[in-house]
Amino acid sequence: MGCDGIWEKKSNEEMVAWIYEQMDIQKEKSPGKEIDLEKIVADLLLDNIATDVVSSGGVGCDNMTCILIKFIK
Repeated sequence: MGCDGIWEKKSNEEMVAWIYEQMDIQKEKSPGKEIDLEKIVADLLLDNIATDVVSSGGVGCDNMTCILIKFIK
C-alpha cells in the first residue's frame, strides 16, 4: 500500500515484480532467514526518489508513504 508518490514511477505490475525480485534477492543471499520487509520498503523509497528535480520533471519528488504487507498462507 502506498500514497500517490509511490505510484508515480511504477505501475501495479511493475511494483509487484520489483517487490518479488527484492524478496528473491534476499532469499538467495540469506537462505532460511526471514525476509526483511523494512529493507525492501527503504530500498523502494530510495529507488523512487528523484536524484535531480529538474531532469525528472518532478517525478519522484512527491512525498512517499508505503506499507508492505506480507500475507501468510
